[in-house]
Amino acid sequence: MESFIIDKDRKAIEHASGGKNTLVYDNAGNPSVMVVIPKFNLEDVDPSGTLGTGTHPAFIVHGKEVPEIMISKYPNIVVGGRAYSLAHEDPANWIDFDASKAACEAKGRGWHLMSRLEFAAIAQWCHKNGFMPRGNTNWGKAYDAPHEHGVMGGDGRTLTGSGPVSWNHDNTPYGISDLCGGVWEWNDGFKTIDGKIYAVGEDGTIMNNFDNQNAYKNLTGFIDTGACYDSVAAGNGNKADANLGKYQIAGSVTNKEYTGESTEEYYAHNENKMIEVAAKSGFTIPKSIYQLGVALPSSWSDVDDYSWIRNYGERLPIAGGSWDNGASAGVFGLHVNNRRSYAFGNLGFRSAYIAI
Repeated sequence: MESFIIDKDRKAIEHASGGKNTLVYDNAGNPSVMVVIPKFNLEDVDPSGTLGTGTHPAFIVHGKEVPEIMISKYPNIVVGGRAYSLAHEDPANWIDFDASKAACEAKGRGWHLMSRLEFAAIAQWCHKNGFMPRGNTNWGKAYDAPHEHGVMGGDGRTLTGSGPVSWNHDNTPYGISDLCGGVWEWNDGFKTIDGKIYAVGEDGTIMNNFDNQNAYKNLTGFIDTGACYDSVAAGNGNKADANLGKYQIAGSVTNKEYTGESTEEYYAHNENKMIEVAAKSGFTIPKSIYQLGVALPSSWSDVDDYSWIRNYGERLPIAGGSWDNGASAGVFGLHVNNRRSYAFGNLGFRSAYIAI
């Protein structure tokens, strides 16, 4: 794939967007349209202090603060084994975690699969900004604003960036498109193993160490957050999917949803509204869990998005919802119940870039 954009185009995009958008070129010389997110503090998005204070960890890489992160404006496509953020494309789909991560990292130094911290940071910024983006949550249109349509791609997908500005994270033409609905998006830097929550970090502190490995059940470079997903109801050994209802955040797993052999199969699960995710009696949810968007400050009662979990086997996160999730989808929507090999037509990914 040959280079097809020259620097004058990058300058034109930066000029038109007031520097909010840019083109970043990969090691093949090809561009992706990126949204520049300047560094902000935790208290900027949550004055209550529930998230903590100081620089949001999405802007901390190996202990050093970075002035900005760049997020793909669009869900990515894959060309020549590399991920690209381009408008009016049918987003990548039927792609598993490892293939998504590889397509991002194939682009060269600084490129990576969007991390859980980055996705959470954008969602938290949206909430504080007073605008929660809509998207393709009902087969090509917004379930809560049916006059808002995108251009149809395959299945129920819409072409990247083809919806109105209300499908952008900041409600402007220059925001990140399609974070709500469309296709679920793999997130890196976070996993659960038998319900225990791990995130990338150092010395007991979560960070956006995007260059960390994330192999199967390999915890090198991950820290134990001290928190687990625990089912409120007792689990069982039935080898069939069933919704056991609500879950909570605890210091250890008391109620595993599936009580049989070690597995990553799709048996019993839990689901909650995100705002209903609470601490088990006697446990205090660590601030890192809030920073990761795994739980929300109690005052954020306006958030309707849902979360689904399985607390057995290794599970990796997907975020945002898909074209058929309706009210359950949103920038805080979170699935932590899939194995890394999962692929479906409503599942894609998004690359990000940090200059290091």
